[in-house]
Amino acid sequence: MSLLNAKGLYIAKGGSIVPVLFSLGRVFTLGLLAVAALALPAWQHHAPGAPLAVRAAPLPGWSKPPLAVLGSSWRGIGAGLLIRPGFWAAVVPWDTGRADAQAPGVCALALGVGVLGSLAEDDPDRTRPALLALSLVCMVAGPLCAGGSGRVLLARSSAVTRGT
Repeated sequence: MSLLNAKGLYIAKGGSIVPVLFSLGRVFTLGLLAVAALALPAWQHHAPGAPLAVRAAPLPGWSKPPLAVLGSSWRGIGAGLLIRPGFWAAVVPWDTGRADAQAPGVCALALGVGVLGSLAEDDPDRTRPALLALSLVCMVAGPLCAGGSGRVLLARSSAVTRGT
């Protein structure tokens, strides 16, 4: 998505500092992920494998509904940002263009599929690498903190505007 829409990225066309830095960071991160996506399967293919064991520790029953909601939410937001970025870009707490809205959409879609896949696998021991890599607590807390700080900044700026 980034290569197809390179001219539409904030890093290429310029703009305020937050979207430009986000665009730069995203392009850098996606570059690293692309290299890892090519290198890690080759490394995994050459690593000795062990047969899959019987499910050692199934997920507790209370965790399945929240995981289903979390995975479905990430998948839905990701699909929306990817397919209709103009409409769903309002969900993103900063100013985005088409390309800068589709990139988090791809990431959110991948997270949703990963969470739903771990739910289907039903064994934290088998999905340990994915759980460590996804770091779901950070992925949920990050947007929450970004949205909360955005609300605080908006309230401050509107209070300053009303005061003058």
